[in-house]
Amino acid sequence: MQTELNLDTVEYRVVLVDPISRGALARDEEKSARVLRVSIPLRARAVRQVRTELQRSWGIAVVILDFLSAGNNVSPCVVAELLATSIPAGFRVVSAGEIASEELAEQERTHLNRVLGDDVTSPFSRIGWIDEAIAWVEGATGQRLRSKTSVEQFSAGGAFTLLRFPMADGCSYWLKATGVPNANERTLTALLSSLCGNCLPRFVAEKVDWNAWLMMEEACGISVLPTEPDDLVRLLGQAVESLAELQLKTVGFDQVLIDAGAFDQRLHVLRTDADLLFAYVAEAMSFQTSTKVPRIETSRLQAIRKLFEEACRRAECFEMPPTILHGDMNLGNLVFARSRCQFIDWCEGYVGHPFITFQHLLLLNPIENPTVRASVNDVLKGIYRTAMRPLCDSRQMEEGLASMPLIAAASSLYGRGDWLRSDARNALLRYEYARTIGRHMDHAAREPTLLEALCV
Repeated sequence: MQTELNLDTVEYRVVLVDPISRGALARDEEKSARVLRVSIPLRARAVRQVRTELQRSWGIAVVILDFLSAGNNVSPCVVAELLATSIPAGFRVVSAGEIASEELAEQERTHLNRVLGDDVTSPFSRIGWIDEAIAWVEGATGQRLRSKTSVEQFSAGGAFTLLRFPMADGCSYWLKATGVPNANERTLTALLSSLCGNCLPRFVAEKVDWNAWLMMEEACGISVLPTEPDDLVRLLGQAVESLAELQLKTVGFDQVLIDAGAFDQRLHVLRTDADLLFAYVAEAMSFQTSTKVPRIETSRLQAIRKLFEEACRRAECFEMPPTILHGDMNLGNLVFARSRCQFIDWCEGYVGHPFITFQHLLLLNPIENPTVRASVNDVLKGIYRTAMRPLCDSRQMEEGLASMPLIAAASSLYGRGDWLRSDARNALLRYEYARTIGRHMDHAAREPTLLEALCV
């Protein structure tokens, strides 16, 4: 009888590495050296879940050093360093060459040999790097780590890593490092923390040679927003107030923010690239094969583009100063504590019209009933109006809010903007995303409040 495949899990191969001998580990009971295998949920955080499964199934605590996978036709493979000072019972040390030929592709074996020989470019692929990280965290905080095995790891690979360090005094700190294409996040996060420290987790220290920084855990995230209106207003209202505070503190720093790594989404930039952007949406629509929803015709997209350009021009006439924008405004990037909200993950930090991020924040409203949803949004708009009074008058606010659903949709597709002139524009997922955003823009362009504001 044929075994049924579990399509909800993915199998990972794991090469265990002993930091003392700098050799790989194999199980004593197996004559030929084989790698361990663990299965994790398909959409789980791979690094965190692999570590959890190794601890649960084998009682082994590790830090993931790197991914070794040779291609899409093989199961993923990671190399993991033991956190214990002794080899686990039932395991023996072997060389990379002793691992059975069917266990690793030649490219993976070569990569493993480089890790074992300390011939790697990323500091986070080096055996023993976790000890250097612990020493840095303890030195920067003046606190002792609870234990080496208490460190939590959430990402790994190349120049990227994300770890949580629980300290003996009960506090916790996060170490994050990024590489290309998100190498800008450290400098931008440092700048935003200096301008408005209350709106981000406390920036404790940075390690430039790792492009890493250390943040204090002062708040916690939530997985689901409440659907009871009062509870929702309480939480999203905190986010709105923090957003307004952060934006007001960044007025006048647009070029400084761009120099620190924020991407330019000022209105004249969006308007200048409108032809390219809407032509791309038309191109994406031409590739649509599904008949579930109709394509948006090119003539309609051209009409939407004209409305978009006019909305940008009118907003520019009001001379609203640019501020920081969070280009990835999702629930995972909000943390809450002590009646306030903080924003994390700034690799998609932009400079542009402040109402864009506010509009994206409104999209987090999970209430399905249209009337109740609109009522909650009206309350949130009132909070934002009050907070932004130092920056704009009532006319600027009302026309800006009317234009933002259309401008914010275009902003989410434009992103960093560089993809429009590169091969990245040809990615199938980007075409699919462009079709989705095109429909959002079509809906926004039909709103009576927008048409009235633009005198159409």
